Amino acid sequence: MCHFTIFAKRTNYHIMRKSLFTVVASMMMATYVIAQDIPTDMRMEIIESEDDSHDQYTIFKYKEKNGNTGYWMGVGNKTELLSLVRDDITDMSISHMDEVCLPMGSNRQEVLDNLDSYLELLDKPAGTTVEFPCRIDNYAGLGDESKTTCIVTKRFLQGKRLCFHFTSGKRTAEADLRKSSIKSMKVSVKLDMKLHPNKD
Repeated sequence: MCHFTIFAKRTNYHIMRKSLFTVVASMMMATYVIAQDIPTDMRMEIIESEDDSHDQYTIFKYKEKNGNTGYWMGVGNKTELLSLVRDDITDMSISHMDEVCLPMGSNRQEVLDNLDSYLELLDKPAGTTVEFPCRIDNYAGLGDESKTTCIVTKRFLQGKRLCFHFTSGKRTAEADLRKSSIKSMKVSVKLDMKLHPNKD
């Protein structure tokens, strides 16, 4: 019991530290977005974080070639390429990111509404499948419009999460989005709205 209590405290501290980092990063990136005009085909991250299983998420603004600007949520999984070849390399890292990007609206209130809809989807039974419009980040901007299949998934000895299946180049990829990540994004977006009420 004592060991469990210590582990729980350490885990809570780790979560709090990561949440604080996310909030600070959100504040810094929000200030940067205000100060800069967004270039075409360039994404400006508002929130960015990574969990312990290399799943990453981000909320960002993106300007299209036609001048329209909107918010997107990126959900990705990072693969450490060197670890696939050798497990004794610790001083360098080469990684590949497969990321699916989902439209989140034209303002931050629409972002919050969409995040709530993902939380509602997590309340559905495991195995529930929904198809969403998406675009894949191809490192030169967002690619053509596509579709991603989202499955409410229950991992062994873990909580439910949303698992997005999509095609990234010639790869069939998937990335998970957890409830804690969605809630963290909501907190950060609300803070950004308070700090910069006239940004949209």
